[in-house]
Amino acid sequence: MNFILGTAGHIDHGKSSLVQALTGTNPDRLPEEQKRGVTIELGFAHLGLTGPEGQDLQVGVVDVPGHADFVNNMVAGVGALDLALIVVAADDGWMPQSEEHLHILSYLGMTRAIIALTKIDIAEDPEFALEFVRDSLVGSPFEECPILPVSSHTGEGLDELRTAIATALTESPEPEDLGVPCLPVDRAFSVKGMGTIVTGTLSRGGLSTGDKVVLQPQGHAVHVRAIQNHSKSIEHARPGMRTAVNIPDVALDSRKERGVKRGQILTLPEAGTPSDTIDVILTRLPRPIPSQPGSERPVKNNQKIRLHYGSGRVNGRVRLLDGELLPGQSGLAQIRLDEALFVFANDRIVVRDWSGEATLAGARVLDAHGSRRHLGKEDHQVQLRALSEAETPEAFLTYLIHKHRYLPAKPAPQNFPFSNRSYKNALKDLSGKKQIARLDQGHIDAAWWEDILQRAIAAVNDYHQTNPDLPGIQLQTLRNDFAREFAQHDLFDNLLAALREKDIQNEGEYLKALSHQTDIPPELKKEAKDILKVLTTEQLNAPNKKELAPTPAAQRALAFLIRVGQVVSLDEKTVVHADSVDAASELVRSHLATHESATASDLRQLLNTSRRVAMPLLEHLDAKGLTRRDGDLRFLK
Repeated sequence: MNFILGTAGHIDHGKSSLVQALTGTNPDRLPEEQKRGVTIELGFAHLGLTGPEGQDLQVGVVDVPGHADFVNNMVAGVGALDLALIVVAADDGWMPQSEEHLHILSYLGMTRAIIALTKIDIAEDPEFALEFVRDSLVGSPFEECPILPVSSHTGEGLDELRTAIATALTESPEPEDLGVPCLPVDRAFSVKGMGTIVTGTLSRGGLSTGDKVVLQPQGHAVHVRAIQNHSKSIEHARPGMRTAVNIPDVALDSRKERGVKRGQILTLPEAGTPSDTIDVILTRLPRPIPSQPGSERPVKNNQKIRLHYGSGRVNGRVRLLDGELLPGQSGLAQIRLDEALFVFANDRIVVRDWSGEATLAGARVLDAHGSRRHLGKEDHQVQLRALSEAETPEAFLTYLIHKHRYLPAKPAPQNFPFSNRSYKNALKDLSGKKQIARLDQGHIDAAWWEDILQRAIAAVNDYHQTNPDLPGIQLQTLRNDFAREFAQHDLFDNLLAALREKDIQNEGEYLKALSHQTDIPPELKKEAKDILKVLTTEQLNAPNKKELAPTPAAQRALAFLIRVGQVVSLDEKTVVHADSVDAASELVRSHLATHESATASDLRQLLNTSRRVAMPLLEHLDAKGLTRRDGDLRFLK
C-alpha cells in the first residue's frame, strides 16, 4: 500500500529533524539548507511501516519549508497528501506559519492530520504546550486530530508516532484509479545517459513504461522510458506513489529552450486541454492569520491574485458573483488567468494575494473551462451554484449536459473527475429521471431537445399557415433558425430524423408536414385566374413572364401555378399552360411518327408559334424524353 505523508509547520519547529529521525534520511539535500539549517526547497524521504494488521505500508514523505518566504514551495509539496504531519515545537507554540499552513491544508481539502509536538525534551511545560496547541486547533478542520509529544533528539515518542501514522494511513481510503494519470512536477533534473527526469506524487491513474504522455499546459508530447519509486525501478506506478519518470524527449527549461520545469502536469493527451478561465467556489476560513493583515481584508471583485495549483502557480484576477468575500464566507467566482493552466474539475486550489504575502482563500474547481460570455447569465449561475453544493458524479454530469446540451461520448477526464463506473451509474440515474436521452452514440439534454423539436414543428406549421401556396419551409431557413443552438454540435440531421417521426418530411430543399396540401391563398385567386385565362387564350403565343405577371402578387400566383403543375416554366422568361404543352407534345409525336425527323424550324411552323417559345419548348420535350436531338434534326426517342 502506497501513501504520501507531508509535513507542515512554522520555521525551526523541527520538521526536517523529525523526518530524519523517522526515516533515517535528511530531507535537506541542498548545501545551503544544511549550512543554514533552514529548509528552502522540498525534501523527500521514504518511510516503511507495518499496519495494525500487518499491512506493508510504503510511505513517501514530503518535507516542506516553514519560512514565510518559501510558502510557494510549501504549497507545491502538499497538493496530494494522504496524511498531514503538522509539526509544532513545544517550546515555541502555535506560530504564524503554523496557522498559515493549517489554512493551506484546509483549502486543499485535507482533514486528516497528526500533530507532532516536538522538542518536548527542552520544553519547560510540555503539558501546557499540548493544551495550547489543542486550543489553537479549535474551530479548524483538525481540532479532533491526535497530538503526540515527541523528541527527535532523544527519540521519545517516535515509536508511538510511527504507530499513529500507520493506523491513520490504513484507515485512509486507497487513492482511486480513475484511469488518467496526473503527475504535478515538483522536481525536474537531468541525468547523464538518461536525459530528463521529473518527480511528483502520482494521482488519478497509473503510469507505465512506454506510455505516450503530454506535459501540460505547454503541450509537449513525450514518452515514458523508465519509472522509479523510492529509487527502485518499476514497470507501472499506481496512484499515491512518489514517482520519478524518465522522459528523454524534452529538455529542462532554460533561457534557450522552453522545456520541463516545476509546475507542469504530466498526463495523457486525451485528459483535456489548458484554459485561462476557470469557474470555482471560493471558501475562506473565519480565522485570521497572524502577521498577515491581508488575510482579514475582504477579497474584492476583479482583485489581482496568485493561484497555487499542484506544484505550480500563476497570476490572474478573480470575478466574484456574490460580491466581496469576507473571512468565513464562500461564494462563486471566475478566475481569469494571465496564462493558461491545466486543472481538473473538483481539484483544490490555494488563492494568495498578488504579492504572495497573504493566503486568502481556497477554491474548488467547478469548471476547468469557464465561460466568460455566459458568466453573467442567471441560468448559468444557477447551474454553477448547484454544482458548488455537490461533488457527485450526477452533479457534474448534470452540469456538463446543461452546458454542452449534447455529449457525443464520455466527457474528457478533466471535466468529469470520476471513474468509468461512476459515469455509467450517473448516466443511468439521469436517464431514469428523464433528464437525458440517448442520441446516436451520445446523450442529450432531454428537456432542451424536446424544446428544439417542438419549436421546429411549430416553425413548419406556422410556415404552412402563413404560406399555404408554398410546399414548405426551406431547410436552410430552419437550419439558420437553430444555428446558435447547434453551434457546438451539428445536430440538424438528428432534428430532421426526429421530425420524420412526427410526420414532417423533407422533400428536396423543403420541409413539410405530410398533412399539408398546397392551396392558393384567397388574396391571390384573382391573379391566378387572370394568368390562366391569358395562357389558355394565347396558348403557345402567350406573353413573357414579366408581362404576364407584372406585380408581386401576380408573380407569387404564377409561382404557385408552376409548383402545382398548371403552368409549365420553359425558361427564365417563358411560361405556357400545361394543357398547351400536352397539345404540342401530341402534335410533335404525330408529326415525327409520320416524317421520322424534323428541324426546329419545321416544328415551330407546325406549332404555329414564335422562336422565343419554340426553342425552349423543344428543349423541354427533349428533357422529358419525347424527342431526341441529333444535329439540326429531332427524332422520336
